[in-house]
Amino acid sequence: MVRRFSKFPKKPADWVPPSAPLSMRKQVFLPDFTIALIRTPFLPPRYASFYVPLNFNKLDMRDYLKRLYGVDVLSVRSYVEQQKVTRLRPLGKFGYGKLRRPMSKKKMTVEMKTPFVWPEAPADMAPWEYEQFHKAAKYQNDIQDKQRPDAGMKANTDERDAYAEEAKKLLDGSKPWRPTWQALGLSYDRTGLGKSSTSS
Repeated sequence: MVRRFSKFPKKPADWVPPSAPLSMRKQVFLPDFTIALIRTPFLPPRYASFYVPLNFNKLDMRDYLKRLYGVDVLSVRSYVEQQKVTRLRPLGKFGYGKLRRPMSKKKMTVEMKTPFVWPEAPADMAPWEYEQFHKAAKYQNDIQDKQRPDAGMKANTDERDAYAEEAKKLLDGSKPWRPTWQALGLSYDRTGLGKSSTSS
């Protein structure tokens, strides 16, 4: 007797197809907003501040902390920070763009039942690739600056610094001067003239 193997695993007994109505399926509700906890060393341990969406109210904040983190909240204070008027900077020039006001930010300060103390910042940031992150950000900014329309009007500071360093070495005598063809290892001997151009 030959046993036949199925290509597909057996479905569990409580399996429901995706086409089933919502009342039969398990529904998972995930938040569609972002809340940022602010480091506030000047506040007492039982107070914490958050940046929340503008449509977030105090009841939402209380319910969010209770259901997600199990934190009991005694009181909530909210404040909308109006941002300063700024000016757009086309081509990186000051005073040429239109005036605009960035979107306001809403901050909430909650009083918790149990105190919370911020942990100390780690002294060694190597596990989080701190230096690599800033190097990548600087590299991206340099690439974007080179692709700007007015990039051709700016001097190449890297080449300028390299030339200045080489000139400094030649002036103080730490590096001897050689013609370019000698530095590249080329030979311009003129045997037909009876004298080598490399001879002194």
